[in-house]
Amino acid sequence: MEALRLIKTTRHALAEARNVPDVLLEARQAALLTEAVGARLAELDEAGPDDPELAGLGQQLAEAGAHAAGCLDRSSGDSSALLGLGIGGRAGRLTELGAVGPALEELLGLLQDVGETLVVLACGAETESLYWTCIDGVDAGSECKDVVGRLREAVRRAESGAEAAGGAVAPPPPPVPAAEPGSPLLVVRLGPPGDGGPGREALRPDYRMPGPAGAPEVSVPVG
Repeated sequence: MEALRLIKTTRHALAEARNVPDVLLEARQAALLTEAVGARLAELDEAGPDDPELAGLGQQLAEAGAHAAGCLDRSSGDSSALLGLGIGGRAGRLTELGAVGPALEELLGLLQDVGETLVVLACGAETESLYWTCIDGVDAGSECKDVVGRLREAVRRAESGAEAAGGAVAPPPPPVPAAEPGSPLLVVRLGPPGDGGPGREALRPDYRMPGPAGAPEVSVPVG
């Protein structure tokens, strides 16, 4: 199954969770899925010697996801709850990445949802163990989000480079409009601060009215 579909399924399941064990279970599922996506990115054929950035960041994401899953495993209850989702949970169903850009965007949204949900859970925690599990999960999730953000930028740079190599030319910037004749221009004479700089009179602005080419400038003193 493609990563994007699994991530969307996990986001929906997290939103539907109505009790503490289910919330923690779905948060851990998100962490395991993050680990799996990172591992797939680290194994991409395109991430070879010429482009090691995706492979390196993918490995970092896999490690961050594994750390987050470990933080959430302490209070996720009986691990047999994962059996209904298959061996390894939803992460075990990942067979291909599909479109990497959209998958990373959705994964970033999933991790944001997990963080917000764990904060709410921590605020209402009745035990110190649950509170710290949620806080540790939030911290670990933030690390995952940081790596996903860097991966997203790396993919965008790679796509931009591919377009440039294919002959795509970026449009030129719009021209800067010229000043209309007769528009006043504020000219302020500046100098370095200190005793050697110009006096207050020299720093006073004046308005110059540009006229036709070759005509003398007209200065209108201010003050």
